[in-house]
Amino acid sequence: MMEAYLIEFTGLRGVKMEWKTGITKVVPNNLIISGYPLRLIIEKKGFLETVHLLVNKELPDENTVNELRKTAFKALSMPGPNISFVEEDVSKSIAKCLLLDNALSQFPDDQPVKKVAFCIGRVARYLGMILKTENALSKVDESKPFSHILYRIITGKEDVNEKHAKMLEAIMVASVDHGVTPPSAQATIIAASTRANYEVAVANGVSAITDVHGGAGAKAAIFFKECVEKSKKERIDVSEATKEIIKEYVFKGRRVEGMGHRIHKKDPRRDVLWNLAESAGVANDCVNVSKIVGDIFKQVRGMELPINVDGVIGAIVADMALEPSIAKALFIYGRIAGLSSHYFEEITTQPAMRRINFADAVYKGKEERKI
Repeated sequence: MMEAYLIEFTGLRGVKMEWKTGITKVVPNNLIISGYPLRLIIEKKGFLETVHLLVNKELPDENTVNELRKTAFKALSMPGPNISFVEEDVSKSIAKCLLLDNALSQFPDDQPVKKVAFCIGRVARYLGMILKTENALSKVDESKPFSHILYRIITGKEDVNEKHAKMLEAIMVASVDHGVTPPSAQATIIAASTRANYEVAVANGVSAITDVHGGAGAKAAIFFKECVEKSKKERIDVSEATKEIIKEYVFKGRRVEGMGHRIHKKDPRRDVLWNLAESAGVANDCVNVSKIVGDIFKQVRGMELPINVDGVIGAIVADMALEPSIAKALFIYGRIAGLSSHYFEEITTQPAMRRINFADAVYKGKEERKI
């Protein structure tokens, strides 16, 4: 404490002040949430179970999952805030809803995981408003899995395709967290350090999810569709079409979105999402392109830039015939769970208004374990 005092009040430099996080351990080619590899969580667990793990550091039992589902359904059943949406980014629309939703702000904070489950239900309502799919939520059975809600709000269909619903849920689970260094996490943690209200801090983080951070999946979906359409239109092999489009992008100085990662050479979420897409019967031409685009990019540019989770999500969204913007909406929805966990960790373990160097965060959570 004295060392921290000296740095804070005397300006002492050169002393590294580590601080602890117990949520996510980020290492090259692996993400570990409270001891569990994220790839296994994506494969074996649902979104509400992952919410509980993020906030409470343990997976819940069946009774607890049922309680969280009931809380989310209760939140979903309430009308959304009275907001009109103009042509704007989905992150802005969701952030506005969070800030202006009295039902969310009035929900007590004394049980953090229930607060987050309530928020998850409210965001389902927001997305129904934004995507104009609220009618599909009119006869939701609260005994059904959370994935059914997700499918209805994303597609606007009441008849749920179980495999597709689980695929959408897996995409959300894959998006939940990447430690304390992403801009959205930093924005939330900084707001939490000032003891901003929960919904304000989370909206702060959501607002930081832009085309630069978190939006690559939507652009990747457009890219993959472009490759497939060129292949069919010109009756050429899809690999050749992809190569020509990459050359065109490079010539125009455009970035091929969904490629490369600042930490991972092999994104740990990649293979499990590909496998689930195959199992769900949604993998098609765009997913196939996503599996070869890294090699083709290397042929064109002479450098390795492997596909990342945004690219895989974009390919799956494209093959599911969803609007490209859905990729970003799913990322935000999933990431709200992680932002929420960072909020509650900050206000319960750290002093207010502390000086934060995000590079000094050290994972001190559970050791790696099996599900």
